Amino acid sequence: MAWMEAFPGLEKPGTGSAPTEATGRYEIKPALQAFPFWTLVGGWSVLCGALATNPLHWRGEIFLIQAIAFLLVTASWAGLWTLASGIDWAFLLHRKPDRLHAPLPVLPYTRPGSPAGRLARRLGPMAGWWVEVFWPVAGPSFVLILLAALSAAILSLLLPPRVWWLDLALVALVALGMIQRRRGLVPLAAQAFLGLGLPWLAGYLAVARFSWPALLIALVFSLAAWGLLRVERRMAGGTWLLHGGLLGAAALLVILRQPLAAGGTALLAFGPALSGRTLGSEEKSAGVSRRIWPWLLAAMLVASLASP
Repeated sequence: MAWMEAFPGLEKPGTGSAPTEATGRYEIKPALQAFPFWTLVGGWSVLCGALATNPLHWRGEIFLIQAIAFLLVTASWAGLWTLASGIDWAFLLHRKPDRLHAPLPVLPYTRPGSPAGRLARRLGPMAGWWVEVFWPVAGPSFVLILLAALSAAILSLLLPPRVWWLDLALVALVALGMIQRRRGLVPLAAQAFLGLGLPWLAGYLAVARFSWPALLIALVFSLAAWGLLRVERRMAGGTWLLHGGLLGAAALLVILRQPLAAGGTALLAFGPALSGRTLGSEEKSAGVSRRIWPWLLAAMLVASLASP
């Protein structure tokens, strides 16, 4: 999925469409350079969700179903999020063409004041906006969005109907990301749930029925991922969310009568604080991720193996 690095993603406010001084044209800057890593996180989450369904009783077709779920998450869902949330839609909608465009030709025997005539007058500027503003900036990304949506629909049809509800959740998260991006915000919570929580549920629901423990485990680990994303950007509350999510997973395992797994998850919750003082240092975000993500991924594996 390295080809996705050429397209816009999600990093921080202000990294979106910008004019280039050489040509005066507006282009979308790629922002999510860590997309392959997020693909790895999504694949790992699918695996953990699948392991929570007791894989000792799997049959041959179950492995095929899990492979389809893995492809759905790492290719279609991740591509939709990266592309749709990375485009600066507010800039594109408010940007006007450099020149006026004449109305489109109307049908024969159509009066100028008729509905068809008024529609032609309105479609002329819209066609100019599409040709001069939207397509040069976001045309390739728009085509990939359509392809990702089509692949997501096809792959979802190959999975049990209970997984289809996750597609609706994906649409809601993408819409939330677009709205927050339009307001100059970074939708870290939506990004965390889409990169970790939804894949976990996809791996689980691909072979098992819905259960509240599975949903709660996905939510608490998404909370921890949200905190880690805030820590990377030195935003307030990140440390509390990170440790709160991990300790919440441990508490949930206690409620599920899995004391050994709960103890292991609780110990892993202190890993970020012991990994070289990463939470309060002035190091780069990449260094923070390299040391903290393994603790979170390990806690996910422990919780999945202990899930009833």
